[in-house]
Amino acid sequence: MIPAAWYAPLPSFLWQVALHSAIAGVVLYGWARRLRLRSGRSKRHLLALLLVLPLLTAAIPGRTSLEFRERRAWLDSGRLLAIPLVAGVRVSHVVLLVGLTMVALTLWQEVLPALRRSGARGDNAPEPLARLARGLPGWERCAVTLRRADALLLATGGWPWRPRVIVSRGALARLSDDELAMALRHEHAHWQQGRWARSHALFAVRLLQCYSPVALWTFREYCLEVEIECDAAAVAGRDARPLTRALLAVYESTDRRDVAARAALRRRADVLLGDDRLDDDALPVATIATAAATLVAILPWLV
Repeated sequence: MIPAAWYAPLPSFLWQVALHSAIAGVVLYGWARRLRLRSGRSKRHLLALLLVLPLLTAAIPGRTSLEFRERRAWLDSGRLLAIPLVAGVRVSHVVLLVGLTMVALTLWQEVLPALRRSGARGDNAPEPLARLARGLPGWERCAVTLRRADALLLATGGWPWRPRVIVSRGALARLSDDELAMALRHEHAHWQQGRWARSHALFAVRLLQCYSPVALWTFREYCLEVEIECDAAAVAGRDARPLTRALLAVYESTDRRDVAARAALRRRADVLLGDDRLDDDALPVATIATAAATLVAILPWLV
């Protein structure tokens, strides 16, 4: 049996993480909006900071003590949770409902689809496509499988020592050779320069905050920024039109009700077409470090 002293602080810690995440999210989002921050390395750094920082500031020892709450803290959020709303419902009940909803969305939209993709089997891909994929640097042992699906699909999975490319029959039927080649280069870019490791590490951090709507939004924005980065890597020194046409084909095949996916595809196409410039050096690293230090100095005093 687990001693109560071990798990009693857990709900308080989870709430503190969500609180710090919300406050940091408002600050960083407002700052980025004021600067009109474009896609690029600086924006990815800010999104990663927003995912990681609340876990650190909420874990500082001594913050949950009664003395700290009453004498030193700038805000005791426990009093906010106790505010009554209507018919015996308190703010804490609404927070709990939102958290449970976010957990269900995470399982339904992220965890279960990932498990289905990893467990599903496919046919052998056409040899020319397999040769093209294995000709990319570091993909000599890449496994290429073909899914019996009409939807446009080209994705990667597996581990760094054994990557796997998944291509649907719909993609083979509707994309030209140039478009498939550029889509493969995009997927290959996900495995270069540590992108695979960073994305999976942040996904683990995001799962620790699976109850937080801010973490859900932040990780999805980070994933979109990584997609934009991989688009840029794929077309570097090459004609961007084949990849743009592939994105537009996926856009047209996506259900109109999937507003988020279609918006992300439009954003990627806009960057490729030059309507929205990519800017990796919008903010100096020192500026981002100063923002992080400021939040570290402020957030622990909010309990």
